[in-house]
Amino acid sequence: MNNQEQKIFTATQQEPLFLKTKEVMERYRIRSSATLWKWRKELDFPAPIHNGRFYNIQALEKWDEKQLSS
Repeated sequence: MNNQEQKIFTATQQEPLFLKTKEVMERYRIRSSATLWKWRKELDFPAPIHNGRFYNIQALEKWDEKQLSS
């Protein structure tokens, strides 16, 4: 794949709609899934979906915005 093809391929890739729990923990730099549970109870953090394994990225971004505006 040449450089031009790589640019087109990269530009057409879609952003993921969901993150795995491990990816969410990396995003927020936390080490324990218990922290996510605590954040859901105390900070209105978005709940996971699909057997508790995935988080909706749009919900996470809305939560991020809410935290910045507080």
